[in-house]
Amino acid sequence: MPATRRNGRREGGGFVTVPIYLEAVRRLHGMGAGEMARALRVSPSVLRRWGRGTLVPSWRRLRAMTGLWGGSAELLALGAALQRYSRATGISIEDAVRMVRSGRRNAPERRTAAPRRDRRQLSLPIGG
Repeated sequence: MPATRRNGRREGGGFVTVPIYLEAVRRLHGMGAGEMARALRVSPSVLRRWGRGTLVPSWRRLRAMTGLWGGSAELLALGAALQRYSRATGISIEDAVRMVRSGRRNAPERRTAAPRRDRRQLSLPIGG
């Protein structure tokens, strides 16, 4: 089954990331962010960070999510692990999935960033 694009995100292919799961729960169950946060006993800001992908929930939270709204905790944990890996290495989730499927053990080479220059201005005494 080929992967399709929806709302700028790539879907399909046997893995579900936490943002895709939370979006699907919202649509299927018609829940707001406040209701979801209360059900999971987290603050709405944590739920927003999960939804953006900047924070990845723990295994315990993933099991709680799938216990409340259905789905496979193992499949969701795979998506969360891919999120963590891509965030730590700087590669995209799609590249991480390709690595897993191909059996490669090494990540693609990342270009090293040029050293950042300190652009703060120094205040020097004038006169005196």
